[in-house]
Amino acid sequence: MFFPLAVMAQTNQGAAVAIICNAFQVAKQIVGAIGFGIAVIIIMVSGIKYMAAAGNPEKLDNARTGVIRALIGVAIITGSIFLIGLAQGVVTEVGGVNLLASPCPQLLTL
Repeated sequence: MFFPLAVMAQTNQGAAVAIICNAFQVAKQIVGAIGFGIAVIIIMVSGIKYMAAAGNPEKLDNARTGVIRALIGVAIITGSIFLIGLAQGVVTEVGGVNLLASPCPQLLTL
């Protein structure tokens, strides 16, 4: 959930932490959705190129290179999501990384 109205209900220092933490959470979701989506598309296109290569060594190598590059991209995306989660843990003083759930403090709602 986004934070504009909910943060206004808080008047303590926790509001700033919640804003920063939620910004990190949104960044994780955007990086993951866009990055993994593009990687899946590239892997699918490379797979189709591999099937359509019909034994041509140049086309087979081109398709293999596309899959390898997409998998390297997935590793980079996973690492960036981990680093964003680590930054969230530092901001919220949790001291760890939780990739499955948001460590952000719960906001008060109006």
